Amino acid sequence: MHFLCQECERKVDALQASAHKCKGCTLDTYSAFKYCTCCAVEKDKCQNCGKKAKSGRADADADVVKAARAVYIEEVKGVDAEFDEAIADIRSEIDAWLKVNKDSASVYDAGMKPYQDAYQTAAKALQVLQSTGAAADSDAVVSARQAVDDANTALRAAMPELQKQMRAPINAERSKIGEEKLKRHEDAARLKHTKTRKAQRRFELVAERIAGHLGVDAAYKLQLEQLDKQFRT
Repeated sequence: MHFLCQECERKVDALQASAHKCKGCTLDTYSAFKYCTCCAVEKDKCQNCGKKAKSGRADADADVVKAARAVYIEEVKGVDAEFDEAIADIRSEIDAWLKVNKDSASVYDAGMKPYQDAYQTAAKALQVLQSTGAAADSDAVVSARQAVDDANTALRAAMPELQKQMRAPINAERSKIGEEKLKRHEDAARLKHTKTRKAQRRFELVAERIAGHLGVDAAYKLQLEQLDKQFRT
């Protein structure tokens, strides 16, 4: 259930995107909106543009969301404590494992960047050239297209070796820690995510119920206004 101003509500279909952190809190929000539904209802702001929603949301509704947020925060604290306890004896090893993964990924990204930049530069040059209306068989376009192909070939050729370099320290650290400890961490992390997501969803439903009621009221009032205009004598 979205919580949008009338202007943004008309373009909601164009606003879907991947998950990211809400601008107002730590909750994940699975859209391109600035605010999660909980913050939007609590602040009475449009999720997308951030302007005052003027939804008619009562202060009592905001209090309900605040109370639900407090419950959610306590639940998450408990889940985090359970996770910490579950891997307490292998925490240092897991931290080392995560650091190796992060460092190796950074090295891989740095190695790939020149090839990615070269490809993007070539592709942009071709796009600009084509936008001028140059003929597809002109020397300039043929040359630019070849530059794109060459850059793409170089990118693909560099990838296997860089991936091999990235995996080497990861595999070494994995062997050092052992599969049993890694599985314990993965299982604990998966359980933590499941419980946290359940707590978040319960919190979201509180705000979505309020948003839904406000939406129904707004639609009802709008239809009454339209009815009065249609049959005005």
